[in-house]
Amino acid sequence: MPTLRVRNLAPDLILFNGAIRTFDRELPRCSAIACKDGRVVAIGDDADVRNLAGSHTEQIDLGGRTVVPGFNDAHNHMLELGIKFSRLQLEQCTSIADMVAMVREAATHTPRGEWIIGEGWNESLFAEGRLPNRLDLDAATTDHPVLLKRFFNMDVVNSRALELAGVYASTPDPQGGRIERFADGSPSGVLRASAKLFCRRLIADPTPEQAVDALEAAGRAYLAVGVTSILDPGLCPWEMRAYLDARRAGRLPVRVNLMPSWHGFREDETVEQLNARAAELGVYSGLGDHWLSLGGLKMAIDGGTTSRTAWMFQPFVGEDRVYDYNRLDPEDLREFFARGHALGWDIGIHAIGDRAHHEAARAFAEVIEASPRKDHRHNLIHAYFATEESLQHMAKHQIAAVIQPTFIYYEGDDLFRDVGERLAHQYKPARTYLDRGIPLIATSDIPSTVHYNPMISLYSLVTRKTWKGTPIAPQEAITRDEALYACTAAGAWLTREEQVKGRLSPGFLADMAVLDRDYFTCPVEEIKDIQVEMTVIDGRVAYQRV
Repeated sequence: MPTLRVRNLAPDLILFNGAIRTFDRELPRCSAIACKDGRVVAIGDDADVRNLAGSHTEQIDLGGRTVVPGFNDAHNHMLELGIKFSRLQLEQCTSIADMVAMVREAATHTPRGEWIIGEGWNESLFAEGRLPNRLDLDAATTDHPVLLKRFFNMDVVNSRALELAGVYASTPDPQGGRIERFADGSPSGVLRASAKLFCRRLIADPTPEQAVDALEAAGRAYLAVGVTSILDPGLCPWEMRAYLDARRAGRLPVRVNLMPSWHGFREDETVEQLNARAAELGVYSGLGDHWLSLGGLKMAIDGGTTSRTAWMFQPFVGEDRVYDYNRLDPEDLREFFARGHALGWDIGIHAIGDRAHHEAARAFAEVIEASPRKDHRHNLIHAYFATEESLQHMAKHQIAAVIQPTFIYYEGDDLFRDVGERLAHQYKPARTYLDRGIPLIATSDIPSTVHYNPMISLYSLVTRKTWKGTPIAPQEAITRDEALYACTAAGAWLTREEQVKGRLSPGFLADMAVLDRDYFTCPVEEIKDIQVEMTVIDGRVAYQRV
């Protein structure tokens, strides 16, 4: 005779005696939370929640510490960061000499002829006050090809790398790029925008095993700063496969939304290949589970400001014209948007310059008005400089702004040099976006910035200060609550998961971060210094600070 089988209904984990910010509409703050089978099952006061405990429930006394929903970095190149961990990391270099010294040391243990690759340099930090060039790198080694990536859209390479790529004085600039040159016309070693491909295409992709290793390493690093979900944009097929490999191997530490590359992002793919990718998969945004899902299509129209490759209405300071570094023909924007929109995809487009922002918002609006689809999550990625017309389009059609406050902190001082005072004080207008009712999502865009720590994003949104203390558009500051929401729940909306992620409500995924001080009341200058004491994902403790 069969017997009755009953699952243990007691929580797996209870956190109590805390200051928990839930974003739950009925109980926005509480002191205790219970988790079961990866979900939040109860929130409330200590006594009520602890009464649910069973003999096997783990109970953790928070000692009054602050708990927030797990951070959702919804524009984060996780695979690239994991790969970067195995390369020279140049963010802390304060001179060209520092960078050259790192290359010279790497050359001592790198087999002759193999590539030396580094990432993350920023010329504004260099004591020499100039860009590095191939002669600087040649002083470190001529036995190895060297490629050092700036944090965005510009590389410097040595003479050996240029030779292997076949780049000489007679080599013309590619469409959408520029080979910087010395006075005699010879390449300086600096390659801007699409010119980067001359050398980058010579570097082999990681093996599948190396890619999984990279994903696991990056994911564990994220858990240490409270990041429990990310969106990786602009992926080509081998990169998407790497995520599936990691998921199947049980080596994907955080939740991931995949955003396939589409027009303008991968310069080495044809229009036909990209159109087929969107139309012939037979799926669209939203496929997957809560660990690995399919997001929108990633597009890109221009470059960046501090690399002077953004599409602007007016030339950069000191330049006499607007150069064309666009990664697609702006005349094609409406066609591409209409195609993806009709297929059911959400579309995010990299748009940095004020002209890029303006034209992308207008094209989105025209497509949505011609074929209304109320459930879209289309968005402008970076969204640096908004015109009045683009703000109106974004508000009317709920076109989101996916911004990176980390750029305020790490490169804000360079804005004055590149775009001047007026535009610098209109940079990443978070307050304006929120006041106009435009969805605002805050992300890091690592490794196109220095660090993935969400505390830098929170600090930058609330203070609008750079690392030097310079105010950047201070009128665009937002509140601590608004900043936290932009770094957590807003990202879940972008990936169509707002009903299960981003809040600490019963039924939601049990992802949260325990902080070492009260984010809501600590002195504002301390926000950037907050440490994560513990990260819970799927209702289990996945990281604990030692």
